[in-house]
Amino acid sequence: MKILGIDTTTDILNLAIIDNGNIIFDYMINKPGITHSSIIVSSLKNIMNIAEINIKELGGIAVSIGPGSFTGLRVGLATAKGLAFSLSIPIVAVNSLESYALRWKELPGLLCPIIKARKDDYYFAFFKKEKNHSRLIKIEDYQCLDWIGIDRIFDKYKEHIFVFGEGLKEIIRDNQAMYSYKNKVVLIAREQEPPGARNIALLGEERLLEKKEDNIYEISPFYIKKSAAEQKRKEQKNCREDINKNG
Repeated sequence: MKILGIDTTTDILNLAIIDNGNIIFDYMINKPGITHSSIIVSSLKNIMNIAEINIKELGGIAVSIGPGSFTGLRVGLATAKGLAFSLSIPIVAVNSLESYALRWKELPGLLCPIIKARKDDYYFAFFKKEKNHSRLIKIEDYQCLDWIGIDRIFDKYKEHIFVFGEGLKEIIRDNQAMYSYKNKVVLIAREQEPPGARNIALLGEERLLEKKEDNIYEISPFYIKKSAAEQKRKEQKNCREDINKNG
């Protein structure tokens, strides 16, 4: 079964098709000044022509629902829904953080994917590979905190924690000294990459095989808001900083 994966979480447009777990193509483009909405349909047509795949061969669509870019997610969802509706094929919504975690699922410890949010905040969750199975278990729910808040959660666990994702280089630059005493935390710094259309397609295929398709009319972007308490602490902190700054 051929599954189309669509990832518009970041500035990078990423499209992929898998067939029974095998990757047919994995396409990325990141060109400043060009929006996802202006190239997503034409890009899909072009690469399917190159791969000699008829769009009617698709057996399902998996699309990232975020967290991530507000505009990008809406473009990806609109495209996925339009295709699923016109082709009468199932659609699966995949969380961006879960698709990031799938990429590193063989690492021996806890997985902490992150995605840059607003200002100093990051979306994140904790995953762990299930024993004797390739499935990922979410052990820390989807949240949005600043790096200090995420660092406090690290202290709850004794296992090695692997951190990766969009925005990580910024964290390393600003918090290098923080890890002189936390050898259990491993930062995997690579070039900025999206969560991955291939991983989204693989997760979508897994769920479709289990008959777990989503309702096309109910899928919407996934957003994480700070808790009221965390937001209040953030506002108090900003207020104190303003007072100190202004004397």
